[in-house]
Amino acid sequence: MKSCMQVEMEEAAEMLLVHTREIFEPESIPLFGAFNRCAFMDIHASMPQPPFDRVLVDGYAVRHEDIASASPRNPVRLRVTQHLFAGSGSPEPLGAGQAARVMTGAMLPPGADCAIWQEDTDGGEESVVICRSIKKHQNCRLQAQDIVLNQLLARRGDVLHSTKLSLLAGQGHTHVRVFRQPKVAVLATGDELFPAGFPLPQGKIYDISNIMLGARLSAMGMNAAHISICGDNMDELRSKMGILLNENDMLITTGGTSSGKKDFIPAVVSELAAENGGIVLFKGIRIKPGSLTLGMVMRGKILLGLSGNPASALATFEMLAAPVLKKMSGRSRYYLERQKGIAQNNFGKYKKDVRHFVMAQMVGKNVFIRQYNGSTGAQGVFDEYNCFVDIPAGCRQIQKGMEVDVILV
Repeated sequence: MKSCMQVEMEEAAEMLLVHTREIFEPESIPLFGAFNRCAFMDIHASMPQPPFDRVLVDGYAVRHEDIASASPRNPVRLRVTQHLFAGSGSPEPLGAGQAARVMTGAMLPPGADCAIWQEDTDGGEESVVICRSIKKHQNCRLQAQDIVLNQLLARRGDVLHSTKLSLLAGQGHTHVRVFRQPKVAVLATGDELFPAGFPLPQGKIYDISNIMLGARLSAMGMNAAHISICGDNMDELRSKMGILLNENDMLITTGGTSSGKKDFIPAVVSELAAENGGIVLFKGIRIKPGSLTLGMVMRGKILLGLSGNPASALATFEMLAAPVLKKMSGRSRYYLERQKGIAQNNFGKYKKDVRHFVMAQMVGKNVFIRQYNGSTGAQGVFDEYNCFVDIPAGCRQIQKGMEVDVILV
């Protein structure tokens, strides 16, 4: 077992990622359930899109050469030989002096090379008078104009969002092969915690960290396989944490990471590592909130012990757990993404001697920083956050209009 001191956040993240293994297990799931999952393999187009030349307007499909001279003073009359609708099947070829009455989405007849708006005609059914000329291929979308045969639609490791899923649906797919979701266990520890749904005994508080982290895991497309509470009992914690590490890909605990008489997590983690050939990667990181965070790897499984404080747990979850889970799930991009932004409010109530990560919302380049209220408890959770402002130790008070370093989540 390796002993370690408190480390910087980047060191902790790199230690965890070095020991994180991708889960090379595919599963085929329906497109409707594949949002935010990762493609297990490259996916190529098996057909062009559109699969045929299509009309984009309600009007008339014509040959450009027949209407090249058409104008309000010199209208052209063409004979309407067919009526075509979206999905109506193969049309007949269009000859010289002929037009096809068409609706949006209909196939462009062979021989036709443009479509005139019905507003620029007299709307005739057997013959039509056309009062203007248009360009060749205007108001049409040609076969393979959007996607060519064998075009790469998704790369291995790409996150499947609505756009990529719609491309696959357009290819006739009903299912897609994705990486298996990491199985994540979340264990909130502390004698004070009590499950919701029952009257609250004196001295107890309802657990919120499990729900908060479980919801975040769900939003990331991860499998929150086990969520539970455990009291401050050394033997019970050792047994439960050992089982959860064996049964899941990652275990996240909250609470019990400090040095109080009932803070057993560091000791349990050290024992589990020693007994199972694991490595304690770090005990503490030099940030606020979240300094009481520890990491361990055991037989390819990752354990991350977070503070029992909800805001602290959420910050370190985003900085450390989220990249690990993204790598496990096969994502090609899993490192934290940094940007520069402009603070939209003053923020100065924090200890200047330590690095801080503060919840914020970034809109464009504008950064709205969550105001510090003297506590980092549940009331400090900023529900609309999409980033953290990275405030280095020794930084002066942040003023509105200052450039700030932002980590996106």
